[in-house]
Order: sequence, then structure tokens, then C-alpha cells
Amino acid sequence: MHASDSTTISGNSPEGWRIERHDHGRLDLVDAHGTRHHDVDVLRAFPVTAAAGPVAIIAANGGELAWVESLADQPAELRTLLERELAQREFLPVIERIEAVSDSEPSEWTVITDRGRHRFKVAHVDDIARQADGGVFITDTFGMRYRIPRESALDATSRRLLDKLS
Repeated sequence: MHASDSTTISGNSPEGWRIERHDHGRLDLVDAHGTRHHDVDVLRAFPVTAAAGPVAIIAANGGELAWVESLADQPAELRTLLERELAQREFLPVIERIEAVSDSEPSEWTVITDRGRHRFKVAHVDDIARQADGGVFITDTFGMRYRIPRESALDATSRRLLDKLS
């Protein structure tokens, strides 16, 4: 870490490790032995729809450094830091309406999201994942994910276009 990087937020776990967010926006994990791991990632673990956890803290090389079974069991400062990191990482445009879907493969979609009108391509029907809670995740050909919180809340045309492909 450079001398100019100062800690802006940190949170300590009950297991003795802590997470620090620095001015440059990245996270470090300092383990219970005092070893600093730079540029770690916070990832929601399976099932990814479980909002309160579990969560894994992953090293820059991909190895797991820490496991958080439940965010609710963490001290408030650490829980807030982890929740903010997950929210930032999981930015998902929400599809409010499907205007058109081509019949070709990859299919080209025209949608209205909470961020405005957007066009993207979906390579396969396998890239449309329905969730047990009635939500749908759609992954485009660039790996960008879109979310439909409740398929039943879509208008009839949007539901018909979605059903046509999945």
C-alpha cells in the first residue's frame, strides 16, 4: 500500500479479520495474523438470491480469504461496508418492459430499464434464468446481467416476448 492511500472505512469481524476501504476505492482484508491482502473482492455466495448471506471475501488471485455465513451476524460497521460493496458490484439494470425480441440467434432485445431504453443481444435461451421467487435474470452476449424482479408484474406483451424465448 502506498503512503498516500488512507483508510476511509473499516470493519472488524468477530473472527478477528477486518476489511478496509481506501480512498482509491479498493478493499483490503487484514487477517487475524495481521497479514494484509490487497484488492480483495466481496462476492455473494450460493444461493446468490440470499440477500443476507452467505458472502465470500476473495483474494486478488481468486482464493477465498474469509466466509461470512450471515451479514446480520456481523458488527454494524462491517455489515454496512459489505452490503455497500455488494450493492455496487451487483449493479443490475431492472427491465420494466420488453419492447421487441428478434427471432434470430443471438436474439436482439429492445427493452425499457430503470436506466432508460436499451438494446442488447442474448446468445442462448440458457442465458435467461428464472428464479424461484418469480424473478428473471438475463445475461447478454457481453456478460452484462439484467433483472426482472417479478415476471408477473410485466405487461402482457413483455410476458409474451419473454415466454417465446424461454
